[in-house]
Amino acid sequence: MTVSTGDLAPDFSALQDRGGQLQLSSFRGKTVLLFFFPRASTSYCQMQARRFQALLPEFQQRNVQIIGVSSDTAQQQTVFRDSCQIDYPLITDVDHRVARLYGVLESAIVEQESNLRARRESFLIDAQGKVLRHYTQVDANTHAAEVMRDLD
Repeated sequence: MTVSTGDLAPDFSALQDRGGQLQLSSFRGKTVLLFFFPRASTSYCQMQARRFQALLPEFQQRNVQIIGVSSDTAQQQTVFRDSCQIDYPLITDVDHRVARLYGVLESAIVEQESNLRARRESFLIDAQGKVLRHYTQVDANTHAAEVMRDLD
């Protein structure tokens, strides 16, 4: 089932790449942008992550918490974090639990193998935990600016 605009965002607890658990509900009182990306360290995922990082001070001024999610391991995401110089949380969803919960899991052929991964989609969640917007057509280059315009 896909989470839609107006739905209560499913709560979850998941491992962060830097260790420790992240609980979505712990961000109540803040707007959250939960963005799923297919694979760390690919060019489009790097572009998207860097665009969010570049606008991070503006998101923070608007009381918005950015959280990235992929099915990569913590080690892969740490390399990704370091290469993109990311300051916001990254969730390692190797068991695809969070992607399934939000209905963004897909099967894709990667290097001639079938793999499960998250589609590039995002959810803007209000301070009470309700989905304000579900972005399904995400352009890695312009998505951060699009979300910023929607916030304004």
